[in-house]
Amino acid sequence: MSSEFLLEIGTEELPSSFVRHALRSMKASATELLGQARLSTDSLEVKTLGTPRRLALRIRGLAERQPDRDETILGPPWAAAFEADGSPKKAATGFAKKHGLRIEDLHKQTTDKGDYVSVRVLENGEATSEVLAEILPRLCQQISFPKSMRWGPGEVAFGRPIHWIVSLLGSEIVPFEFANVRAGRATRGHRFLAPESFDLDEAGQYEKALERAHVIVDLEVRKARMMEGLLASAKSLGGLLEPDAFLADECVSLVEEPFTVPGAFDESFLELPDMVVISVMRDHQRYFAVRASDGGALLPAYLNVVNTAEDPDTIAKGNDRVLRARLADGRFFVEEDRKAPLANRLPKLESVVFQSKLGTMGAKVRRLQANARALATASGADADACEEAARLCKADLETLIVFEFPELQGEMGRWYALREGIDPSIADAIRDHYRPQGADDVVPDQIVGAVVAVADRIDTLVGCFGIGLVPSGSADPFALRRAALGIIRIGLEGPIDVDLRAVIAQAYGAYAGEAALATADEVHAALDGFFRGRIRGMLKDSFGGDVVDACLGAWDGTSLRDLRSRIEAVTELGAAPEFEALAIAFKRAFNITKESARGPIDSSLLEAGAEAALAQRFGTVRDQIREATGERRYTDALKLVAKELGVPIDRFFDEVFVMVDDVRVRDNRLRLLGEIADTVNDIAHFHQLGTKLQRRDTSVSA
Repeated sequence: MSSEFLLEIGTEELPSSFVRHALRSMKASATELLGQARLSTDSLEVKTLGTPRRLALRIRGLAERQPDRDETILGPPWAAAFEADGSPKKAATGFAKKHGLRIEDLHKQTTDKGDYVSVRVLENGEATSEVLAEILPRLCQQISFPKSMRWGPGEVAFGRPIHWIVSLLGSEIVPFEFANVRAGRATRGHRFLAPESFDLDEAGQYEKALERAHVIVDLEVRKARMMEGLLASAKSLGGLLEPDAFLADECVSLVEEPFTVPGAFDESFLELPDMVVISVMRDHQRYFAVRASDGGALLPAYLNVVNTAEDPDTIAKGNDRVLRARLADGRFFVEEDRKAPLANRLPKLESVVFQSKLGTMGAKVRRLQANARALATASGADADACEEAARLCKADLETLIVFEFPELQGEMGRWYALREGIDPSIADAIRDHYRPQGADDVVPDQIVGAVVAVADRIDTLVGCFGIGLVPSGSADPFALRRAALGIIRIGLEGPIDVDLRAVIAQAYGAYAGEAALATADEVHAALDGFFRGRIRGMLKDSFGGDVVDACLGAWDGTSLRDLRSRIEAVTELGAAPEFEALAIAFKRAFNITKESARGPIDSSLLEAGAEAALAQRFGTVRDQIREATGERRYTDALKLVAKELGVPIDRFFDEVFVMVDDVRVRDNRLRLLGEIADTVNDIAHFHQLGTKLQRRDTSVSA
């Protein structure tokens, strides 16, 4: 018989960014602790629920007791644990102490690797309620927050002070104490609509009981309810809700029961760029914008998600007044910014620090110009346009509107540039050089924007790696991982190819006389490994880790399109029925020859039959395969390999023994197989491939 468990931690108001973070941490810690406590089963369901005032954990499928434990634990080798006369060494006493045993409890167990100390642990399972009472304080302690605080006399750190804890297994309280609060069955409803405390009879009634008290505790259910209200309100205003996933996630973590309050502002503010109006509403007020029903222009209206429906008219009037002042500020910023062209702001970048060891933003812009011109020339782009876009791409950082709303960098630069009459391709590049900003963002689709985007990112990467600012763990203050992924995606999906070796060398040279970097070889080696790691992580789910590794092994670290072509060719071959046999044969060829010397093949030593047939076929198609490989026609090269060498090499391994006693014959056979393996490995390292390739997604993008 299984039981349902509920843990609810009631707190003071948590910031919206804390709620999802804490719930993820809570679920991960609970899953880990349940496994360690032998309470985890295949039918176990662990779910977190939460609002700004509570973090909850619901567990279904718990057994009444832990299973009994009967386990043999291996310790150190017997010889390392006991003297010849049987007296224990330090390793034996340490092992016994670790497991709470006596030396007499230790036994010798013979394994394939020799004799080891072992102990058999027999332990009756405890009641689930007793186990939970032991682990729940640890679970509460392990919940992490972006920032924690301490309060009162206690030493407990938590996101906000704790006011109540509910801990129920079925209908029974699981007793424990955390932060000087004793767990019980009393919870609380909505702060304004049902503030009274009330008892829960059992864990299973939690969500319904809270809903009656105006708390929708399931975050996703609450979000769906909120979105329904927003969409309906937008429709009632004659418009459509402006989608904003980030704002939706933020607002749903600010309320326990969502209500929508519409508001309006003066139509004259719609003369501002849409992005400014939306940013003012979203960033300052957490309001949703509304567009006309055709999805075109913004309407002079907004929607506010609130935690209570009491007196919506008063709420709306206050909202309107505050928003009017914020929009007036935005209009002032834009009007002031337009009094001077973007180019006039460039001198101010000389006093803006990019990185203390890498100079100012002004110096960075000059490097970007050089990098962009070089990449444009290599890509067949308009070098003058690319250099001018690089010159202006950071100018809007010195505008008032971007200072107030940093997320508008690039976007407002483009808007100002177009109104100055700057060429649209250059204006678009000012915006697009920040793209992609994440896995879900698009890459620049115009060549000028793509060139400047790569030039900007490679400057940051080379500079930071050159002074030792390499990402480690979660520390990546300059977003170098994202910068590398952006370059990779532009090279794989965008309008230009990217030669990584060339752009790294160019960016390194642009730092000459400006910063003391590590040597060019050191920087290139570090970045080559970094890019390869990012490429593997980005593509392994789409193409399989073995395919990506095989192609990375043959790739020279230059053209990203070349790498893409290799991956596509191997993947196409992987779908062919003959692939498995080919993969096995070429693995054998590589493995048997990886330590052998290369050299010319002596045809006089070839044995008639399978050996001579393989040598003859290979000699006929070798140059064709190499020509196709040299021209990056990897699909054609692998089709030749499969068609011309598949059957002969299979027959060779079936009929020919390679490692014969005659050294001259053996070495000649190894040279034949080695040359075949090397020819195929110039396309992809087949010895790294599995015999069955699996792909979950055909897209290249991450």
